[in-house]
Amino acid sequence: MTSKHQTPEYRRNALTIRERVTAAHRTGRPVACWRCRRPIAPGQPYDVGHVQGATGSTLRDLAPEHRHRTAHCVGNRAHGGNLGARITNSRHTPTTPAGDTTTWNI
Repeated sequence: MTSKHQTPEYRRNALTIRERVTAAHRTGRPVACWRCRRPIAPGQPYDVGHVQGATGSTLRDLAPEHRHRTAHCVGNRAHGGNLGARITNSRHTPTTPAGDTTTWNI
């Protein structure tokens, strides 16, 4: 988790979202994933994610989303992994050998 996820505001608001989802699931109602708008069924793993374009950790900036990839949703953890890979890969410039290189027969 990043430092953004350690702030008292994020923790308080994420707990509020989880309580709301738990209450809905307790009554058998699914909750919509903010990312794909499809239901998160009771018992299905979910995360509290940051809504696209949100910059803070207020209640309106957080919402439940599928934890893992589904047929219709990239999922929170896959999206985070893709984002991290994009950041890492942008820091590295691929190198190609110069035209006069030696190849070794093995």
